[in-house]
Amino acid sequence: MLGRIERQISISDYWLQGKIPENSYWHRMRKWAMEYLDEDMFQPLFSYYGRPSISPIYTFMGFLVQLEKGYSDREFEEESRFDDRVKYAITAPRDFDGIDAVTLHDHRTRFFNSDIGIKIFLQVLEQAKQAGMFSEGNLHVIDSFMVWGKSARQDTYTMIYQAIKMVLRLARLGDDISVEGLVILKRKDYDKKLKKPEVNWDDEEDKKKQLDMLVKDALALVKYIRKHAKAEDPDLLSACKLLERVATQDVEKDENGMYIMSRGTAKDRVISVNDPEMRHGHKSSSKIQDGYKAEIITGGEKGELVLGVKVDAANTPDGEHMSELIDEIEESGHKIDKLYGDSAYCDFEEIEKREKEGMEICVKVQDAVNRNGLFTKDEFEINLEEGTVTCPAGEVAEFDKKKVKKRKKTSVNFSKETCEGCPLRDKCTNSKSGRQITIHKYEERLQEQRKYQKTREFKEDYSARANGERTISHVTRHGGRQSRFVGKGKTGIQILMACINQNIKVVMGHIINKAKKPKIGEVCPILA
Repeated sequence: MLGRIERQISISDYWLQGKIPENSYWHRMRKWAMEYLDEDMFQPLFSYYGRPSISPIYTFMGFLVQLEKGYSDREFEEESRFDDRVKYAITAPRDFDGIDAVTLHDHRTRFFNSDIGIKIFLQVLEQAKQAGMFSEGNLHVIDSFMVWGKSARQDTYTMIYQAIKMVLRLARLGDDISVEGLVILKRKDYDKKLKKPEVNWDDEEDKKKQLDMLVKDALALVKYIRKHAKAEDPDLLSACKLLERVATQDVEKDENGMYIMSRGTAKDRVISVNDPEMRHGHKSSSKIQDGYKAEIITGGEKGELVLGVKVDAANTPDGEHMSELIDEIEESGHKIDKLYGDSAYCDFEEIEKREKEGMEICVKVQDAVNRNGLFTKDEFEINLEEGTVTCPAGEVAEFDKKKVKKRKKTSVNFSKETCEGCPLRDKCTNSKSGRQITIHKYEERLQEQRKYQKTREFKEDYSARANGERTISHVTRHGGRQSRFVGKGKTGIQILMACINQNIKVVMGHIINKAKKPKIGEVCPILA
């Protein structure tokens, strides 16, 4: 049953109000909750009967404080009992006994299984609009950041071993599968309380033997379960599918029929059976991060507000949710006139689509590079009208200009004979068959953009994008960097809540500071 707050203020509560600075995080959160958060919006999450819980306002605000300060559930239980600032922020009285970790977890589960987060996110943006935080000069920036997964990355042996144990555990919960059939497994340690298989990592032969045994056990178990399991047991069948995937993604058969580690990395590789939705991700070529990626659009006069966010696996390309985010933001009533982004968002197809709708997109395309230190594409003269490419040595090759006009990618090949006797060959190509140049399907726009982004005008305009990075920094420092939960869905809600927290701080800071400024014609109280 929904619990409600009694707003009777004691002398002790009144005394505390004068001790918390007006522009502090604690006061901003309290002021927002008191003025804008209504208990009735949480009513669908609770029964109309039974013993009343504590107010969901306390727990909702408590989760925001957790993200801001990095408290665990147990830490927050203590803070909500002993820290007056926390009580003040969640609108609780000073004699409040605190929120125990079990209640906090229960209420959070209710929030996560509803759309309350989206509703409050949109509500805060509407409050920002009413406060006059949007104007014609809004700064909209799209960018992404990595979210570290809660689960640890696992090696192939551990994933297969853990997945087998998971399937066995689920199989034994049902009545339709005989445990006797499980004698097909060669290893006998699946019932032991081990997190990893017993392998002699210093012995190459033992490693090969154990891997082969694990894979064969996994595939045999998958075959057995699929033959005997009922179709209405989705958890078991899903675990079976995961087991088959982790058992086969990293291995191949050798000439003797043994399973060995394959070369290279499987596409969209699962990295943990505890969180199968986690992936390896790259924000740079040298650094791998495991977990998820959040794509975000910021806005407002200084780009301090988060207008939209999407969370996906860490290996999702930047820009994957660009179109979806723009559509959702504009459907909610926020017009985007101009959008800034880095080179990852240089999707000319999407840019042309948005330009037809009246939106300007300011992005920086990647400079032409050659990893071998040879001539870059920019050092070749490309004539799109004639369909020719002239190399630094003056040789000319042709391409199909009709393909480019139809927005199709094509390429230009300088023949082996042309390149063989060229005095600039050592600076141009190492290929025996000659130099090849790729003509982008939006080559004309690509060339124009590369020229424009070298101008002072572009550099001054593009520098505004840094404001969006500052907003992302605030979100990641206060709950957005490390996932507290397993799975993309819950991680997405956590990031949404971190964005709500950021927006509340910005909106209430604006409202409080605006109220402090004297109105035109008003006499300053100090001079009165």
